[in-house]
Amino acid sequence: MANVDNAATISDEWHYELNGARLGPVSHSEILSLISNSKLVRGSFVWKKGMSDWAALDSTEFLSQFSDSPPPLTGEAISNTLVWWLAFAPLVGVFIAGLLSGITHKSIGDFWWTTLVLNISLSLLDEKKLKKAGHNTEKMGSAWIVPLYLFNRAKVLKQNNAYFIVWVVLFCLSLFSDM
Repeated sequence: MANVDNAATISDEWHYELNGARLGPVSHSEILSLISNSKLVRGSFVWKKGMSDWAALDSTEFLSQFSDSPPPLTGEAISNTLVWWLAFAPLVGVFIAGLLSGITHKSIGDFWWTTLVLNISLSLLDEKKLKKAGHNTEKMGSAWIVPLYLFNRAKVLKQNNAYFIVWVVLFCLSLFSDM
């Protein structure tokens, strides 16, 4: 009888992913507690003995915990207008810095902060938009670390990473604007 109880306990032990770390084992009720405290959300990964691989929480028996809220909007349903403005922000920032330089007769290098402010503002606005669409943006990294955010955004929304590539190329080119 003890072996049966032990087997049932082991099969009820769950492992979960949080911020890129593999945690557990925890009980079924502890997973429910993590869900109710919003530590685990629809896209969080879980695993238990008998599963071939990690699975999204909402593709397991825990789906019923999310039945009263719809899933996040898909990448196709989310407008990318704002993120494309973000992709071109290094170029737009240099343009604004150039305008300010011309108006004030100071070096364009004195206005390096315009690109920084523009990038952070646009990424925070995009992050806010994705949260409204139901996405857990914590998996995308901090919005103010723009390249990391853009790369992970594309991955989470299952989009190609063209806006990430455009941003990196334009950022590298913008480094030469002060020369």
